[in-house]
Amino acid sequence: MRDAQASLPDLILATFLFFILLAGLYYYSQSIQQDAQDRLDRRTLDALTSNLAEFIIKNPGTPTDWETIEDTNQIQQIGLAQKDRVLNPQKVVALINMGNLEYATAKQLLRIPYYEFHLALEGGVDLETGIEPPANKNTSVVQRLVTINGVETTFTLTLYDP
Repeated sequence: MRDAQASLPDLILATFLFFILLAGLYYYSQSIQQDAQDRLDRRTLDALTSNLAEFIIKNPGTPTDWETIEDTNQIQQIGLAQKDRVLNPQKVVALINMGNLEYATAKQLLRIPYYEFHLALEGGVDLETGIEPPANKNTSVVQRLVTINGVETTFTLTLYDP
């Protein structure tokens, strides 16, 4: 009859192994959830960066003469276009100045309050504004070819988590 009975050491060992298995499954499920959330955050950031870059280079902003308005409360959204992918030099200079002098206002008018940004124009014109991202941040970078004053220029927009 003794062979069919469980002993206390066997019960303790089985309980210990059960809890180790349970902890491993919990850790694994949390890891899968975190990976899924990271992928979703990355896709969201990439989509926002792409959409914002497209808006900036294809639209003049609201109002269309925003670069001449001194009271930034009257500006609804920033755009740089004279027409599709042809940038207005005055609007470019206004955004560069705003990003360098009033970074928080530029973020608000770009409608990206939860992200940091860096914008660079290279080629015919070499200008940049915003804050370059640290190496350890999750970043999204979009590059587009645009024209400023008849010269092809690379427009680079980087968004990243604060």
